[in-house]
Amino acid sequence: MKFSFINNTNQKYSSDQIYFAIFGKNTSAQFCHVDKSGNLIPCNDSDNDAPNHLTKNGQNWCNYLYTLNEISEIEVPPMYWGRAYVSLGSPVYLRVINNGQDIAWPDPAYSSDPNEDVYYDWVEFTIDNTGFFYGNTTQVDQFGFPMVIELIASDRSQKAGITESRSTLFSEYIKTVPVEFQSLVHDPYRIISPFRGGFVNDGNYATYFDDYIRNMWHYYTSNQIEVTIPQGTFIGKVENNVFTFTKTDSPDAKYTIEYPTSSDVVRCNGVFTTGEPIQQLIQARISAMFNRHMLENPANSCKPEEFYKNAPANYYAQFWHLHSIDNKAYGFPVDDVCDLSSLIAHPNPEELRVIISWD
Repeated sequence: MKFSFINNTNQKYSSDQIYFAIFGKNTSAQFCHVDKSGNLIPCNDSDNDAPNHLTKNGQNWCNYLYTLNEISEIEVPPMYWGRAYVSLGSPVYLRVINNGQDIAWPDPAYSSDPNEDVYYDWVEFTIDNTGFFYGNTTQVDQFGFPMVIELIASDRSQKAGITESRSTLFSEYIKTVPVEFQSLVHDPYRIISPFRGGFVNDGNYATYFDDYIRNMWHYYTSNQIEVTIPQGTFIGKVENNVFTFTKTDSPDAKYTIEYPTSSDVVRCNGVFTTGEPIQQLIQARISAMFNRHMLENPANSCKPEEFYKNAPANYYAQFWHLHSIDNKAYGFPVDDVCDLSSLIAHPNPEELRVIISWD
């Protein structure tokens, strides 16, 4: 499948200043990179010190990057869990670790990260062995600059992403989100997500959802919630401080959520990612309701016009929905609940266009 990278930065960056690298896992679940000929090459720790390696902060970094001046179209083979990184004005610094079994990705949570002063963003995707493509833009970790992906097929095209200018987005974000979320702006490079900022660990807002969690746990000791997933309908109630869900047509089947922390809520992790697949699907829906402040109003849990009306809520995520194509975005990890993420898919696509913008 062809990937095309398109420079729409209005000459802010020339094609020799825009870099990209494509990664994914092969059928052996090993991390690989795609070379300019479209070959899937296993990553190796020795690549960090290869003759073409990058150097920053006294350390060597792998170099799987191409500029748009070198190549702007590339054939991408089937791969599981792919990422296409794009950076502007500078390479993005990555390192192969654990004997080629992992990549040290950029982490906006750490000021010591070599990419702290690099403008970067990425697209996530999977291409299965039949050629079926699934992909999305994402702000789950951060926002670097506007990008749109356009999936071209013989019968239709689909778009996802952000078309507004970068300066407008930064300005509107500061104007419209509550003060807690303004702290996530790392001007001029990026706006980071709550779980990359002060909403976890010992950050200033690490207890942001605590009162809401406490109130909902108390509320559902005497009330019930109904959650429907493809596997059926489940009734939940807090019993012995554990949110316990019972399948309506199989009362012996129990699925649980332990008492979460605020960090669990913003990361959609911890107690929301335990147990078997059915349990995790229920947990994802509860996690999404927490982020959207919908847990006390489950009947409207898939009505976007009702989301984020009351605090606490993930106003970082709300912002990206308001400023994305068709109001679809990935602002937190389970933002696909109720089909509201930026995911686009096709069983037989011809091309993915990655349109890179600035102002």
